Amino acid sequence: MSVPRRLSGLRRSGRRGRSARQGRRDARARALGRGRRAARSGRRPLRSAGRCAARAVSTPSDPLRDKLRRILPPSAPGVVPAPRARLSPELPSALVEQRNEHGAYLARTTRFEAAHRHGELALAAIEHARAGDLALVARDPALAGLDPRAGLFLDIETNGLQGGAGGIAFLVALGEYRDGAFELWQGFLQGPAEERALLADVERRIRAAPHVVTFFGKSFDRHRLEDKLRYHGLPTPFADKPHLDLYWPCRRLYGAGLPNGRLSTMERELLGVAREDDLPGSMAPAAWLDFLAGRAHRLEQVFAHNRDDLLSLVGLVAHVGRASEGAYADGTPLRGDAELRARALLQLQSKRRRR
Repeated sequence: MSVPRRLSGLRRSGRRGRSARQGRRDARARALGRGRRAARSGRRPLRSAGRCAARAVSTPSDPLRDKLRRILPPSAPGVVPAPRARLSPELPSALVEQRNEHGAYLARTTRFEAAHRHGELALAAIEHARAGDLALVARDPALAGLDPRAGLFLDIETNGLQGGAGGIAFLVALGEYRDGAFELWQGFLQGPAEERALLADVERRIRAAPHVVTFFGKSFDRHRLEDKLRYHGLPTPFADKPHLDLYWPCRRLYGAGLPNGRLSTMERELLGVAREDDLPGSMAPAAWLDFLAGRAHRLEQVFAHNRDDLLSLVGLVAHVGRASEGAYADGTPLRGDAELRARALLQLQSKRRRR
């Protein structure tokens, strides 16, 4: 092969290499241009089928999306329309929609005549309770001048989360005497979006009451409600509000002779309450979550459990309010440890009067 022919071949191979490189650069430039145009138009550029196939994005089904919208509070900023409570066959019976400036929720109201018996005791027994005895056993002088029947009885059922923004009192029971009967009001949430409306009405009712009656409420119910009231920017009604927490008086009077200080134990031993088909309070969160998920639930039993808790508070006020007389609320004389404690209370009371 002659030298000129060899040089000619080298020139041709160089041109082919430059052409290939130029072609690759042109292809990259065209791809980059398509990507920029897609970005300006808001579309995502598709990769070639040989390198990566386009992926289909699945969206939630309409029923699931609608259920999430009902359960979760709206997250968009600005003024959100007040949610409207929805009635359905799955709800517990006798619930009525309640509305205020913050939205809507559901509530049930039940009246019990004074002759209604809870266990072995009629609700009318509270008429014989003495405010002085309650103040003495509770060690709270603020209770001494109050009418035991004028208090607002409070009990809540929660979703089981311990305080903070995630804790929700989905059922709030408030009881008070009106027109000679005991009226039980139970406010219920179908979802977190209704919480602000319910809490606003609960706050107003507590604020209007002369004092509050709970069982272990100073350590639990009060703090759960206060956490969520602050979260929603609502005032707390408990500041400077007399509060009779029956847990401590019952423990002081009867704790040594009973296996524990639970409300279920106190009501059984002191009031003769025997609950049938009762759903323990520890299972209330699961019942509400089942309801939110659209599954079969036991919310009706949660309402019944909550009702019985509140009626037991009335009976315990009647018992503790007769401690200095050496008799139970129904007039039965105290015996054993209970009698010794009652005598000790009488001695303590007489010493304080002489001071």
